[in-house]
Amino acid sequence: MRRYFNRLALFLAFLMCAAAPRPLAAAEAVLTAQELAAKLGAAIQDGDSVARVRLTRSPASSGEPAVLQVQIKSRRNPGGSSAVAYQILWPTERKGEAFVVSDKRPGAAFVPPDKRTRIDSARMADPVFGTDLACQDTVENFFLWEKQSLAGTETVRNSECAILESKPGAGDSTPYGKVRSWIDLQRMAPARVEKFDRSGRLVRRIETTQWTKDDIGRSVPASMTVQRTGSGATTEIEGSSLRHDIKLSDRDFDPASLGAP
Repeated sequence: MRRYFNRLALFLAFLMCAAAPRPLAAAEAVLTAQELAAKLGAAIQDGDSVARVRLTRSPASSGEPAVLQVQIKSRRNPGGSSAVAYQILWPTERKGEAFVVSDKRPGAAFVPPDKRTRIDSARMADPVFGTDLACQDTVENFFLWEKQSLAGTETVRNSECAILESKPGAGDSTPYGKVRSWIDLQRMAPARVEKFDRSGRLVRRIETTQWTKDDIGRSVPASMTVQRTGSGATTEIEGSSLRHDIKLSDRDFDPASLGAP
């Protein structure tokens, strides 16, 4: 079955690179850092969509991987605001677990039958359903951050990538201090992303294992792995469907609606 992936993968995924960074060649520097970031950021803010993904977390030591089937509802307004709602569809014993987060207001998490937890800015670094992905990663669009610069290029599996470095400004709410993205210049999508904390320590690394076209013709990862520094575990994310031809309601992203019939 043909696989599609969501916009979350569009700005999270990366490929392992085989060469050291080098200065941007003249032909590769047609776009400024701000222009490139604006183009990528606008592609992420693509309206309403619904996707299904499989999350598989393999532990660092021996043991069975944990597998989840998850539905993702997203609203990415062209003006820059974003909200997402994640809900577990399978396995049965975890069905109905959900959370809603936004870049404009506190979110909430729900565990059936009636456990509800507030997700404020201090909890945006919490893991998504126990995986190596953070709540912040699901909603954040760092291409819209105030500070953008170019740091050379690298060849990633025979594709030329520009290295874009994004840093938050005073108005950007994030636990990260810097994000480096390797942008595939042919696909015009991130081929690699590394996220660093405020002290400069690498926190999260994500790797694309397969590319495909999404339902509106864009090149996006079909599958990827996420590794969190120090955990030793790996989370694999595989997309199975993506639809943009829908209109979601405000209730889909209202924390108060979690768990409501």
